[in-house]
Amino acid sequence: MSNKNNQKSFVDQVKGKKEVQKKSIGVYKYLVHHSFFEVLINAYPEFYRIIKEKKLEKEFDKSIYKFMQTKAISPYIWQMPNEYRKFLKKSKYFKKLSYLNDLLHFEYSELFVFMQKSSLIKKKKFTSQKAYRVSKSIILHKYKYDVINKSFDTQETLYLLGYFDGDLQEVVYRPLNKLLFVFLKSINTTKNLKKNIKLFLHKYNLSIKIYAKEFENVLEELYEKRVLY
Repeated sequence: MSNKNNQKSFVDQVKGKKEVQKKSIGVYKYLVHHSFFEVLINAYPEFYRIIKEKKLEKEFDKSIYKFMQTKAISPYIWQMPNEYRKFLKKSKYFKKLSYLNDLLHFEYSELFVFMQKSSLIKKKKFTSQKAYRVSKSIILHKYKYDVINKSFDTQETLYLLGYFDGDLQEVVYRPLNKLLFVFLKSINTTKNLKKNIKLFLHKYNLSIKIYAKEFENVLEELYEKRVLY
């Protein structure tokens, strides 16, 4: 067997594609699996708690070995759990856990936001006459389940904002009403904030006189939290 074929055979055995032929290779297989396992349970503590509670450890192990056989895209270990989430979404595993993707997305979001945190530079004064955009370092997501309260028995739409709070030095989550969520998702960065608010309120037949100032106050607060920039 050529050296290239030997290497491929070794990798296939470690990943579980082929039966292990030597005890030493079995050790490598265990170590690689254990590395994946440790990263996933640390990124997804609530998911792992459910796995143990429902006695799904064998299915978890199988899913890891199957995931190991895929071609991961990211070179960063902290992004691997999100690739695992996407893998599970398309796989046959844990189909009875209808809330799984919501749970994994939420748990991973804390890691994502934390890794995006930046140094706290001095900000310019907020003004509605300026155009703003939503930061890419936050999460702004619609969930089918109440992931904050870990309520998975019934579906309950949750609009959630997550950002790194510089004062608290931690990731903070804030449930939003649908209007504010849709507004943040639809900001036109070519128009100033005042124009954005007027167009949005007009679209939804809401009084500019009643709601415009309220929107501005909330958006100024989000600007101070670096959700807008």
